[in-house]
Amino acid sequence: MHIAIAIDGSQHALKALQQAISLARGLKEMPRLSLVNVHLNALVSPVARGIDQKLVQAYMDEIAEQELAEARARLKAEGLTAEVTKAHGEIVPSLLAFIRDRGVDLMVVGGKGRGSLVDMMLGSVAGRLAETSPVPVLIVK
Repeated sequence: MHIAIAIDGSQHALKALQQAISLARGLKEMPRLSLVNVHLNALVSPVARGIDQKLVQAYMDEIAEQELAEARARLKAEGLTAEVTKAHGEIVPSLLAFIRDRGVDLMVVGGKGRGSLVDMMLGSVAGRLAETSPVPVLIVK
């Protein structure tokens, strides 16, 4: 079994991680765990025009590392490991591609994340993911 957890640095994502750890420990065999961090691709933003793309990418990776740090520490404290993926692009399509490409059996997400005006208008990432995912999505509140 492969369980993926979306990590965006929010407390809701960390609660989702704790739930995934509890779920994993309750299974007969320890599943494969993955942490997935997705950011909108800043390279397509008008703000990024004229800025060295390598600098923008390095900055985005630095932010992702900060957001993943606590999740990595919690896994280590539990004696667990996880594959870590950092992606750039639209969040829901990126998570769906990860699910399909990596053979994920269960996606675990926090009920709220970074949040934005877009989420209020179009619906939350968790809700949109649950509606379109080919595998079960556990939304942790």
